[in-house]
Amino acid sequence: MNYFANAVPSFISVRGDQFAYDHTHTVTLRVMIQKVQPVRKHFKDGKLTCYSMDALIAMQSGKYCVFCDDKFRCQKKLRLSMLDITQSQFQPLILDINQASFESLENFIQNVGDDRLHATPVGLKIVYDEHDRRSIDFTE
Repeated sequence: MNYFANAVPSFISVRGDQFAYDHTHTVTLRVMIQKVQPVRKHFKDGKLTCYSMDALIAMQSGKYCVFCDDKFRCQKKLRLSMLDITQSQFQPLILDINQASFESLENFIQNVGDDRLHATPVGLKIVYDEHDRRSIDFTE
C-alpha cells in the first residue's frame, strides 16, 4: 500500500462558457484555492516559446523577465492551484486565469482575507461583460 501517493492535478481550460478537464465540461466549479502564483507566458505562432513560473525568471534560459526585450509580448496570468470540493476525495486542479479575471479574484480575496483563502469554498463561473469579453467570476 502506498500511503504517500499524490494525485496528479488536472489542468483546466476554458472552452466557450464552460470549464473543461479530464473529459468533463461544467459551467461552474466549486473549489478551495490553495495557492495563487504569477506566471508569464510568451507565445510565437501559437507555440509556447518561453514561460516563467514566478513572473521573474524564465524557466528555459534563466533570463530575468525585467531585462527581456520581449516581456511586453508576454501574457500575464495567475495560476490557481485548487481543490475540487465536489468530489468525494478533493481533486487537485490548476487553472491559469487572464488579466480580465484578476479584479474579480482580488475582490474575492479581500472579502475572505488572505489567511482564510485556502479554507474558503469559492464558486467559479464564466461571465461576459458589456463588450462580450469573457472573464471568471469568483463568489463565496
